[in-house]
Amino acid sequence: MRKQYEEVLKSHFYRKLSKRRGELGITQEEMASRLAMGSRSYVELDHGRSGCSGLTLARFLIYVCEDPLSFLEELRHAFDRRDQDAA
Repeated sequence: MRKQYEEVLKSHFYRKLSKRRGELGITQEEMASRLAMGSRSYVELDHGRSGCSGLTLARFLIYVCEDPLSFLEELRHAFDRRDQDAA
């Protein structure tokens, strides 16, 4: 069950991260720096090929995300949809 929630988080985070980078008009290298991670790791994250760590999620919410509460509410709804689909 945990794996399904991790996939929901990965998908949600990937979409928001890519969108926000576009809004800011910054490079992958600049975003990697804001998230305190290497460029190669960021590319994997930016393309949805890997999930984020707790530290990366925290830095995204604090330093990058325009509305962290909205991000978390949308994630909660995505988790709820996952639960409904599983029922």
